[in-house]
Formats: sequence, structure tokens, C-alpha cells
Amino acid sequence: MKTRSAKVEITYNGQNITIPMGQFATSFSYTDNASGESDGIDINIQDSKKDWMNGMPTKGATIAAVLKVNDWTKAGDNRRLNCGTFILDDFSFSGPPTTGTISGVSVPAASAFKERKLTKTWEAVTIAEIAKTIAAAASIGLVFDTAASFKIAAIEQSKQTDCEFLCKLCETYGLSMKVYNSKIIIFDRETYKAKAYAGRIDASDMESWSWKTTLAGTYTGGALTYTDPSTEKEITFTTGAGSRVLECAEKADNAADAERILLAAINNANHGSTSMSVSTMGEVKYVAGQTVQITGLGKCNGKYYIDKVTHDLGGGYKSSYDLSRVETAVTR
Repeated sequence: MKTRSAKVEITYNGQNITIPMGQFATSFSYTDNASGESDGIDINIQDSKKDWMNGMPTKGATIAAVLKVNDWTKAGDNRRLNCGTFILDDFSFSGPPTTGTISGVSVPAASAFKERKLTKTWEAVTIAEIAKTIAAAASIGLVFDTAASFKIAAIEQSKQTDCEFLCKLCETYGLSMKVYNSKIIIFDRETYKAKAYAGRIDASDMESWSWKTTLAGTYTGGALTYTDPSTEKEITFTTGAGSRVLECAEKADNAADAERILLAAINNANHGSTSMSVSTMGEVKYVAGQTVQITGLGKCNGKYYIDKVTHDLGGGYKSSYDLSRVETAVTR
């Protein structure tokens, strides 16, 4: 009978170091975020020969990682998960014995994208056009997986990095953004929630779980007041119903713009009102941004959106999930 196995293949600055990784790595962790935060990896090493300490990793070096499982759930169940490419941004050593931690993030090294704060006015542009310009400046690709094509009359990037500005812009209009494998990925979270779930996680699969729900900070409707540029009059746009009304302070170009911004603000506030944390045996099947069906937990069951997945290899392979239950979105 074949024994299941899990390993991580590492490429450092274009050089495959998978074999020595098996000799010096004590643990590996990969965090996959749906949006709002960078993906990241952490590799803990034992460096008794001081190969890494004397060679001293270079900040800005690239690290690519692929998780592989063999004979995982049954003989012949061989699968892989491409964790992507990361920029080494932090490393440390201590001893004795000599050990170290090497960490990388998915954001590109270009200073304008994550470090240099810029001020400029974008006029008569779509989010896709802004994202394309920023991606080109950072020398990375762009995947724009949404039908959003409306024009923004004018928007100010005020002392913000390109990453901060684009992330906030996407959030304002109900979109999600992340950087994965040297690409900016922009998508509509509510559309992704509506997709068929990627699989089931049953209570029998869970090593641990926790569940919570809250009414505080959730809304059934909202209102946004903006100034009509043609008449200079204040107009209040409202949507939804009920007593829990969100007062949105964002500016808008017109009624259609106000509607997009207000609905995004309500659905952003309501996201995560019912949430779960789940830990299971390692699984390369699921990625952040997908949905899963939770079963075997009574009233906690349901369809959940994956906000974050963490994969840990060390004394075995485990996966942990941060989940938000899919609720009915507030619409016009």
C-alpha cells in the first residue's frame, strides 16, 4: 500500500532547490488571501552548516513554490497547488543551533507599487484602465475578471502608493484585488459568491472549527448624499429597506455612481457577519475566492466564501480556512 506524502518544490532566483529543501527546511507555510492583504510564504530552516547565513539571502530575490501531494486520499491521487512567485522581503537567523526564517510576499518589488506615495488626478477613466496603467508601471500582468466598465469622472490619488490607491478604489466599487504569481487580479466578490461551490467540507473532515454570527455592523439598506455637478444641488440616493441603514460618506458623480458605491459599502459591511474558522488535513483543492459547502454542523451548515487559506507543512500537512457565509446581497 502506498503512503500518502506532501512536499513543497521551491525555486530560488530561478534555481530549483527542492532536494536541499528536504534536508534543511523544518517547516513551510503559505497564506492565500482572497483580497486586501498580500499572499505570503514562510520557510523555517535549520542551517547547521551556515550555508544560508554565509550566503545571506538577497532582499528582492524571487521565490516560487508549488505544493504537491501524492496518493493523498487514495492511491493515484496526485495533485498540485501553484502557490505563485514571491519577493523575499524578510529573513532572520538565530542560534545555537543556527536556524533561520525566510519570508516572501506576493507584491512586486517596484517601489511605486508598494512604497512610493504618489499624488495625481485620474480623469474620465475606467477601473480597468487605471489597473492596466498601474500594472504596466510595476511590470506585472493584469487579470480583470469583472464586467465593470463604467467611467469615473475624476478621482484623486493623494499621497498613496499605487497598491493602496488601487485596492481602495476596488473596495469602493465592490471589487476585490490581490496579487498572485506576478499578476494583479481584480474580480467581483459577489459574483464569485454566486458561483457553484468548489466542494464540501464535512464536520468529519474537520480537526477543529469555530463559528460566530453578529448583527452589529450589518445593514439592510443605506443612503448616500452627493452633489450633482450640473445643478450643484445635494441629492440623497437610498436603497434597501429596514431599520439598519448605512450612512455612506463617499462622493459620487451621479445617481448611477452613487448606487454602485452605496451597494458596495453595504455588502462590504455585511460580508463576514457569519463566519467560521476550520482546520483540516492538508488539501490543495481549495483557493481563496472560491466557495465551499459546510455540512454536518446543523444550523452552522451552508455555503461559505473562502477569505483565506493557510497551508502548513512541518509535522504533517494541515490546511486552515477563514470563511464567511454567503448571504443574500442587498440590491436596488
